[in-house]
Amino acid sequence: MTATPPPPSNASRRGTQAFYDDWAANGEEAPRSAMSRRFETAFAPGARVLDVGCGKGRDVVALLDMGFEAFGVEPNDAMRAQALARDPRTAARIAAASLPALGQPFGGGFDAVVCSAVLMHVAPEALPGSLAALGGVLARRGRVLMALPEMQHDLLVDGHDPEGRLFANHPPERVQALMDALGFALTESDDIATPSTDTRWRVLLFKRYGVRFLR
Repeated sequence: MTATPPPPSNASRRGTQAFYDDWAANGEEAPRSAMSRRFETAFAPGARVLDVGCGKGRDVVALLDMGFEAFGVEPNDAMRAQALARDPRTAARIAAASLPALGQPFGGGFDAVVCSAVLMHVAPEALPGSLAALGGVLARRGRVLMALPEMQHDLLVDGHDPEGRLFANHPPERVQALMDALGFALTESDDIATPSTDTRWRVLLFKRYGVRFLR
C-alpha cells in the first residue's frame, strides 16, 4: 500500500507565492513568449481560448492581437493585477482561478486552452485532476496546448526548485497517457529552444477525439 504524501507545508506555499509576488514587480519578460508563435497554427481563426495560469497577461494579449477571443485565469494577486493593467482589452477577461479546482471560468465552452509553465507547480497526485479540469472547460472538439518543463533532477530538493517554488517534473509519457484516458490525442510534440541549460521545455498539443468515462 502506497502512503499518501503529506500536503505542502505553509512554508513551501509561501515560497512559491513569494517568488511570483516578486516576479510580478521585477521579473523581465520578452514581448512575446516562445509559445505564442504556435497559436495561429494550433487554433482555428477566431477561436475562444483560455490561458490557464496567464501570469502577467503576455499570452492573452498576444492571442487578442492575433484575432482570438482570449481570456485568462491567474491565482497570484500581484500577477493578475499586472495582467489587468497590461492592456485595456484585458478588462473583464482575467479572473482568479487555479488548478485543479479550475471550475468553469467565463462560462467554459472554450475551443482551446493554453497552459504554459504551470503544471510543474502541480503535485504528481494532483496531475490527473488538473488535466481533467483543463479538459472540462473545453467544447466537444477542444484543444490543449501546454509547455511542460523538466528541470535537472539534482536541482530539485524535497519537491522544490532552487528558487523555493513547488516544482514537479511530469514525464510527457504520463501526461500523454492521462490525456488519452480523457479522450485527447497527442498531435504535436517538440522542444522549445531556451537559453536555460538546466531545464528542458517541451510543447505538447492535444486534440479531443471523443469522450471516455473513467471510474
